[in-house]
Amino acid sequence: EHFYGSLKGRFQSLRDMHFQIQNQWDLEFANMWMRCCLILHNLILEIEEDFGIVSSNLEYMEEAER
Repeated sequence: EHFYGSLKGRFQSLRDMHFQIQNQWDLEFANMWMRCCLILHNLILEIEEDFGIVSSNLEYMEEAER
């Protein structure tokens, strides 16, 4: 739950992504968009770690480990 909230906070396009999936192409598009956001999210976390920036997701990651 926190993970999805974090993604929606970082990528506003996911928050406003409201459309009906009516065919296979719509489903593939939604899947591709979500996967792109996940890839970017992971890259951002790695870059933040490399530069020593405290991740905005640190508290969520710590809670998930508990």
